[in-house]
Amino acid sequence: MVHKKRDPRLEGAAMERIIQLHELAKGMKLSDPVLAKRYIQLSEKIAERMDITIPPRIKRSYCKNCGLPYDRDTRIRIKNGICTVACSNCGDIRRLPYKY
Repeated sequence: MVHKKRDPRLEGAAMERIIQLHELAKGMKLSDPVLAKRYIQLSEKIAERMDITIPPRIKRSYCKNCGLPYDRDTRIRIKNGICTVACSNCGDIRRLPYKY
């Protein structure tokens, strides 16, 4: 099986677009949550199509259940090396390993 060689310019442009969509989603959460959710969906679709990974700082900044970015009302707990994040919108809970 022959793998296609990736164009770094296309990957860079896709990553810039993912970051830009994430920033737009964070800004639109309060005024238009439907649009914020759509921006997150588009960024995931771009990453999937280009076969690139979304950076962890972006990937962990929105709820996987409802698709909205976390805000200041989101509850975060750290206990026994586990970071627990509870979404303020849908109540979904994520548990992430935490190194301290």
